[in-house]
Amino acid sequence: MITNISLANFRGFEEQVSVRIRPITVLIGRNSAGKSTVIKFLQMLRQTLESQRDEFFVTDGKYVQLGSWPSLKNTQSKKRKFQFSIDIETSRLPVSEVQEMWKAVNKKGVVTEFSDRFHLALDVTKSQVTRETPVAKFSVGGQVWYATKFKNGNHVVKGNIDGVEIFDKYTNNLARAGFLRFSRSTDRLNDLIESVAAEQFLDHLRYEFTTLKHLSPIREESLRAIEAGSPPPRDVGDRGEYAIPHLVQIFNDASQKDKADFIAKYAALVADVDDISCKSQFASISTQVKARNKKTNAVSYLADFGFGVSQCLPIFVQGVMHDRGQLLLVEQPEAQLHPTAQLELGSFFAALWKERKVPSIIESHSANVLLRLRKLVKMGEVMPEDISVAFFTVDEQSKVVVKNLDIQPDGSLEKGLPMEFFGADLIEAIEMGAM
Repeated sequence: MITNISLANFRGFEEQVSVRIRPITVLIGRNSAGKSTVIKFLQMLRQTLESQRDEFFVTDGKYVQLGSWPSLKNTQSKKRKFQFSIDIETSRLPVSEVQEMWKAVNKKGVVTEFSDRFHLALDVTKSQVTRETPVAKFSVGGQVWYATKFKNGNHVVKGNIDGVEIFDKYTNNLARAGFLRFSRSTDRLNDLIESVAAEQFLDHLRYEFTTLKHLSPIREESLRAIEAGSPPPRDVGDRGEYAIPHLVQIFNDASQKDKADFIAKYAALVADVDDISCKSQFASISTQVKARNKKTNAVSYLADFGFGVSQCLPIFVQGVMHDRGQLLLVEQPEAQLHPTAQLELGSFFAALWKERKVPSIIESHSANVLLRLRKLVKMGEVMPEDISVAFFTVDEQSKVVVKNLDIQPDGSLEKGLPMEFFGADLIEAIEMGAM
């Protein structure tokens, strides 16, 4: 799981900002303060790893369009390079034999060259089976110069277990490398063996980025009927366009009852929708999705409910399709939802982690989502160390600053969040009461 992201000289970030990531991470702050930049950066890394293009970063692609690489330089910065660092904790590691193999070929080499032959000497101790799964800490970072082509800079990946190094890979030739991709082009046999072993580490790290899913601030409206077909596996789409086809599959599959129940629970709590039913029609060519309004008992098409329903359902559906540890990015989950419903949305993200071990990064303007998380901490239902609040603000020098705040065991929020976050309306109400 990603535990920290540090960026400097990137879009709105002139100086380095660090965003601490925990199982439930809430990004808050005014518009244009840089919250979405963090999410777009992760999306850029995802599309870079999925792309076959020969570039260190793919700035324009399937998931995000950021423009040319030079245009991402902070306009106020005098520096010409972008600096980044990402901390990751993971138990997804190569087997110990592969770890030993990498150490051997990387540190001292295993190939001896003679005039007429090569001699390979690789002695790896067979490890004993252990029930304990070690957790490794990796640091992925580097510096990339802003230019029309990726060439100058460096890229480094280091890993350790309890302070003991298990991996260290470095390059300063970005023309022959990409993010978490190091060149395999070599004439040396030892280097070729080393790169094969290194791939076992790098592939597990790529998983952290290629499996994340994102939901944009505005999701598509539900349709009265959907055509039968196969939506993208385990993906509702950036705008939630495939949410209802996936919902139909989940509700019609008895083996996924736990997922259906989870969706139904929060559809009822957040959107006052229950008794969701999916009925095929026209020889199973299309499916109608209906539900009951808890307040009025009226049964109608899902598309005929308020716009808020179509905004929150994709979040629920995507959440239940995630594997343990797979990161979910959601921008403005509270869109089109009543303040009371926003409170229950906070409970959803808490349950997503507590019950399904799915971490999330939530970009939000809702004080109520945060308020519910604080209440759950005070009630002992969520651990304080499971939640991080990243407050984005702009200082007097017009520079973005990020404050990583904790929720205390009593539910109080660490000092550092201004009163204005909780609403200018609240400030005005207090002022009126004082008059």
